[in-house]
Amino acid sequence: MTGRSVVLTGRGVVSPLGVGIDPHWEALCAGRSALGRPERLAALGLPASRGAEVAPEAIQPHLARLPRKQQKLWNRATLLAMLGAVLAMEDAGLGPGAGDSRRFGVLLGVNVLAWDLDAMLEYLAAAESPETPGMLDVARASGFCMRSINPLDFSLKTLPNLIAGHLAIANDAQGFCRAVTEGHVGGARAVGDAARLIDEGDLDVALCGGADDQLEELFFATHWAGGVIAADDGRPGLVPGEGSGLLVLEEAEHALARGARVHGELVGFASAAGDGRLGGGDDPERLSSRLTRVIDTVLEEAKTAPDLVSLHGDGIPVHDQAEEVALARTLGAAAPSAPRLRLKSAHADLGAAASPVELLACASALRHATLPPGVSARAPSTTPVFRSALVLTLGLFGECSALMMRS
Repeated sequence: MTGRSVVLTGRGVVSPLGVGIDPHWEALCAGRSALGRPERLAALGLPASRGAEVAPEAIQPHLARLPRKQQKLWNRATLLAMLGAVLAMEDAGLGPGAGDSRRFGVLLGVNVLAWDLDAMLEYLAAAESPETPGMLDVARASGFCMRSINPLDFSLKTLPNLIAGHLAIANDAQGFCRAVTEGHVGGARAVGDAARLIDEGDLDVALCGGADDQLEELFFATHWAGGVIAADDGRPGLVPGEGSGLLVLEEAEHALARGARVHGELVGFASAAGDGRLGGGDDPERLSSRLTRVIDTVLEEAKTAPDLVSLHGDGIPVHDQAEEVALARTLGAAAPSAPRLRLKSAHADLGAAASPVELLACASALRHATLPPGVSARAPSTTPVFRSALVLTLGLFGECSALMMRS
């Protein structure tokens, strides 16, 4: 960022640890873990069943703040996103339109949404060719769709760009609307792109972040088959979760003029594409070189080294190795002692929502000068002075992103 300053004025967290920035932070500081064995994963019968879900009792008190009739038309990720947006807008003290709806935009990281597993199995059985088992019969498939699928319900629950659309409509954001369907780095990209748009003068306010439901059965089964899900017998990999992290980013003078409370400033962002191979297929050296370039770009842009690093830390070995090498190259002699957070060990991997949720946790750490004990590594022995935090994100296909915030 080289033009207008971009500040954080609204924070909305919906995580397995709690709904709201304060419950989420308090759970982190108390050393609580939300990892368990959700029934929907155990029911699949796979050799993996660990995950983290947002408890119904945590969501229930907030449902009255959302339009009741529309809730039944939303999928899980949409519900989590809408709730996170309500919390972020309230925290920012903004109403619909954010003062000027044409200067207010929405950018949201999401995953490509999958069809309900039971419905998909029913479709596959009905669409199989009677003459050639295992082959799709297009005529039978089309007939089944015409007779058995409600197109309105199907489209409203499976098109990923509709989540960002729901947010824009509900908050009267007419300046910009984008769904960033880039998997695990989508949330980081949405925050970074929103900051760029504000920095370059295209927006004054942005509602941005990510929402995801990685407990969805088809996602889980597909990624288990791809070798990136942690097994119950100890095979390393990611432990999936669900949630949303929504931020209100604002041009600094705009925030100052309305007397907004500022929770931090976005001072750096960079990202890089991957090689397209799922999970651990990427070569550690190539991935670490790519991540090194991304971190170097962010540090040059921010003109400072981080006092705190939030690792991606998803448990996939090639990811963990690449992070260690990249940090050693970019931070040099300071790398071994740099305080680090491994937040996924408390709330699991939240997919497209992970980066925004972890960035908001870092904002709380900077504000309170506190490292949550259960997720911290290499904590300083004296009272820490934190001014800046670097948040790293790695995708399942070799892509990577980094965000830098200062207090």
